Amino acid sequence: MTPTLRSKTQALLHGVDRKSRLSLIVHLVLASAIIINVVAVVFDSVAVLAERHYILFATIEVVCTLIFTIEYLLRVWSAPDNPRFAGRWSRLRYMATPMALIDLLAILPIILWLFTSIDLRFVRIVRLLRLLKFTRYSTGLELMLMVFRQQLGIFGAASAALACLLVFSAGAIYMAEHEAQPDKFANLLDALYWSVITLATVGYGDVVPVTPFGKFLASIISLTGIGIVAVPAGILASAFNSELRRRETAYRHQVSHQLAGKRLTERVRNKLKSHQEELGLSDEQALSIVADIRDVHKSESEDALSCPHCHQPLHLTLKDAET
Repeated sequence: MTPTLRSKTQALLHGVDRKSRLSLIVHLVLASAIIINVVAVVFDSVAVLAERHYILFATIEVVCTLIFTIEYLLRVWSAPDNPRFAGRWSRLRYMATPMALIDLLAILPIILWLFTSIDLRFVRIVRLLRLLKFTRYSTGLELMLMVFRQQLGIFGAASAALACLLVFSAGAIYMAEHEAQPDKFANLLDALYWSVITLATVGYGDVVPVTPFGKFLASIISLTGIGIVAVPAGILASAFNSELRRRETAYRHQVSHQLAGKRLTERVRNKLKSHQEELGLSDEQALSIVADIRDVHKSESEDALSCPHCHQPLHLTLKDAET
């Protein structure tokens, strides 16, 4: 079946095909537009530069927004050719996905700027959200988002424990310091602010306990905060390691399947390279796995019985012991 223009567009925007020059150019333009636009937003926040280079910043904003708008419309138009969204209401289901909403946020600022009187500072912050579009082109960011989704339940439990500790510590420090420092600990919200910066081991120093009991509580809360903050970090590191091991195992199975009784031809190399890019493995990891698998196949072939004349493997058939 001949691919249609819509299916070609879907394939072009779905991922980077390193064998296609057009695919490389399109994704290079999109990634460059994201970086240039975010850098322009940062420098545009400097009043002197904003006044001096107003036309340049405005041109960058218009051009980048035009690129993002065309990309968004093409992605929505070609969504029915994506197997994930095939069927009824395919475009609406695609538009409700997180990445599609990020694409919509990328073109939203100029609409707000043109048709509303909203604060420009808010528009500038929204424009910075375009950096989230870069997750399509960064394997590390994509891996991080995947790990967060997989460990959402564990992070929720850790966050609940942290919230309980914050409330209890805020109440305790409020009781200990309210009378001594009514201006610093006037209410539980002020105490909660102190509790947050103390548990996070930041400790700005603008609000500190002065009573002996308050200092004792601050010491306990600070030490507890070290362990509490380390829990999500440990969960994240373990999840990252597990996901990397899973991807290496998947690639190892693919290499074993491709090299079973075959030579490492150019066609096989291209298949393995494509699978490597899908899994986000580095060239060093991929080469190490391929070398290990080839050594295993080599040792297995050397252990097999072979004919001393033609050097072909011998196939032996076991029969009953009586015969």
